[in-house]
Amino acid sequence: MTEGVAAVSMASVDSTRTQSDSLMWRVTPLAVALGSFLLGFCALGHRSLSSDEAVALGQSEGSLRAVLSRLWHHDPAQTGGVLLLKIGSSFGSDEAALRLPSVVAVAVAAGLLVVLGSILVGRVVGLVAGLAFGLNAGVVEASRSARPYAAGLLGIVLATLLLVWALERGGFRWGLYVLVAAALPLTHPLAASVLVAHGVALIAMRGRPELRAAAIALVVGSVVAALLLGWMAADRYGDADGAGALSVDRVVHGLEHAFGWNPVLVVGAVAGLVLLFGFLEDVRHRWVGVLVAGLIAAPFVATLAAATVMPVYMGALVLCAPGIALAVGAVAPMLSPSRGLLWAGIALVVVSGAATVGWRLTRPATEDWRALTKAVQRVQQPKETVVVVPDGARAAFAYYAPDVKLIRFARGEGAWVAVVADTPGDAIAAARPVVQTPRYALLRQFRYGDGLRLQHWVRP
Repeated sequence: MTEGVAAVSMASVDSTRTQSDSLMWRVTPLAVALGSFLLGFCALGHRSLSSDEAVALGQSEGSLRAVLSRLWHHDPAQTGGVLLLKIGSSFGSDEAALRLPSVVAVAVAAGLLVVLGSILVGRVVGLVAGLAFGLNAGVVEASRSARPYAAGLLGIVLATLLLVWALERGGFRWGLYVLVAAALPLTHPLAASVLVAHGVALIAMRGRPELRAAAIALVVGSVVAALLLGWMAADRYGDADGAGALSVDRVVHGLEHAFGWNPVLVVGAVAGLVLLFGFLEDVRHRWVGVLVAGLIAAPFVATLAAATVMPVYMGALVLCAPGIALAVGAVAPMLSPSRGLLWAGIALVVVSGAATVGWRLTRPATEDWRALTKAVQRVQQPKETVVVVPDGARAAFAYYAPDVKLIRFARGEGAWVAVVADTPGDAIAAARPVVQTPRYALLRQFRYGDGLRLQHWVRP
């Protein structure tokens, strides 16, 4: 009798433990999303808006109808970032409010990535992938910037999750996948490249009965996405916006964004891909490796291809981050037999990620327009003028100093010229046409971030 009571008690304890573990795994995506949000939200308005953010802010002004009409006729590729700014502007006009939707978008993507990794390989893989993504310094920077990268990251994760979900459950989920896949170019044009990864993964799954519905959904979504991409490419072709020509240095810089300047993610992603392609016994399907590799390769190849014919910022390679995070997470099954080794691996991802995030966030701003405009207002004399180069950066200056009159060419006894440039020599070369040398001579030059200079030109 006593033994029976003990057996019942032990069964009750095991059941409670199982329920507790199940609840813990259910809240894991929410916990990762919350951590990502807090990391992005902390001191969100500390850095001034960049010139690109200020331009997008100008595009978001007016009613929603006016914003959509403006995007329809000019620069539709910026739709994702501009709409995020439009949402942010409803909460206020300060830097933190304008960037808040990007923080939310990346936080949601981090939580959904935990779910995606759990479905593809397992719960521990989902947890590690979510942590690797949320603590990727490049992703954190994207969440703290009012640019379209945050929307693109969310679009990639959501579209891939819907694909995997529809493969398992079918039904109306294919309709949801078509809608998200078709809209991917509106989040970021290069985000649509993952549809190629989806297609290659479906080919690797040949023989499964649900592939007919999957193929139809993918083709429909891809056709609509291709039409949107063609429209965006035609609008952007021939533009010169300072993105720079394609070079090895720029590609390396873009890959640094993708891996978050973290060598642990580089090593982990390589090891994870090797394991996903069949070198680990408990990996269920080879197609998972094809999908994860495609999520890394597709944005990379698409970015390089686009950069050969039009201006593309290599920071867009951060769109490879979801695939990189999933690849890192795939190392977890190899460590699972030893709980201590597994926790040590998770700690390594967390510590290295936190270190690189801290390093990046404590670096000076690339463009400190707030400090520059204060300096101009302090030193400008009555007969001196102010010029901003290039014209697109005028929006950033006007955001912080709306009362200062800007002109396009230097006049008067002297001129203060704000120049977006990476080196002093490039800044001088960019300023010469607007100061019309030798009418003016450069007296001094100040730096406000790695990409912003303030010059004082005077009559000789």
